[in-house]
Amino acid sequence: MPSCVIHEEVGYYLSKKLSLNSYDYYLGLLAPDSPNYKSFAEKNVRWIAHQRSSDYNEWRNNIKKLYSKEINNYSKDFILGYYIHILTDIIYDEFIYLKVRKKIIDEGISLDNSHNEMSSDMEKYSFIGIKDVINILNSSDKTYDILNISKDIMTLWKERKLVEFNMINNSKYITEDIINELNEMVYEEVKNM
Repeated sequence: MPSCVIHEEVGYYLSKKLSLNSYDYYLGLLAPDSPNYKSFAEKNVRWIAHQRSSDYNEWRNNIKKLYSKEINNYSKDFILGYYIHILTDIIYDEFIYLKVRKKIIDEGISLDNSHNEMSSDMEKYSFIGIKDVINILNSSDKTYDILNISKDIMTLWKERKLVEFNMINNSKYITEDIINELNEMVYEEVKNM
């Protein structure tokens, strides 16, 4: 799964295509990872928040059902951001993860260490629009209860990420080409939902 800043970049890219730029939208892009507010949450906790399945098609169906069920219970922008976050996870895991991991292994990092190297590298990633996203996320304190995520947990997660977001891109493996591919793949699926 990509880092939070990558989720925000995909969302930032889609915001231009979908004419979205609201606080609720960017909060939705951040929200599914809220169970990690203290540290990496247990698998079952993360999977509930992400409506996860090990089967990609089933996972897609789960989030479509969630979107349809919750569209009238939350702001449209929030639930769309939430949906896009999870869709980005699916597409990253299904199509991008192995490409990035191969690049890392090709540079001499062992297979056993390649996942950790990728995770560390993603935390160094940033993009020019992150300043805009930070300003938008700082514009309100509103949060939501959704699935197994409470407002309090979402607030703590948002506050943590706003401090942790990098302003400078120091990523070695997450390249512009990788991000462009991810952006387009997510956009194609959102466009056809």
